[in-house]
Amino acid sequence: MGGVINNVIAMLTKMGYWALEYATIVYHWKMKVFRTQMKRLAVSRTQKNLAKAYSGLGAVVYGMLKEGQESLKDDPAVMTQMRNVEDAEAKVKRIDEEIQEICNAYEAKKNAVRESYAAKRNAVGGRSETEEES
Repeated sequence: MGGVINNVIAMLTKMGYWALEYATIVYHWKMKVFRTQMKRLAVSRTQKNLAKAYSGLGAVVYGMLKEGQESLKDDPAVMTQMRNVEDAEAKVKRIDEEIQEICNAYEAKKNAVRESYAAKRNAVGGRSETEEES
């Protein structure tokens, strides 16, 4: 009789660990989604700034060409607008890299949680997972 009770307790403990594992994974997934959405909003704002920088550069170049100036590279207004465009492009790239880092961190956390709870389930007495699958 004691063996049956021990097996039931072990099975319930394992089920509890399964529930905790998936609850933890869902929590980390929601945090990943929240963080990536915040970064996507930042990308959107930065892309608007990039579009403004492109239009500013285009306006300066158009004005200079209309006046008949040939040397665009040496003009300080063009260089300022080019720096604005390069800064905006770098910011978009950096935010995309941050989003990728968030996704990689989530995968690492998920794998760590799975390994942790698998070890806890294996440490519980009763039938092992290989016996349960048979």
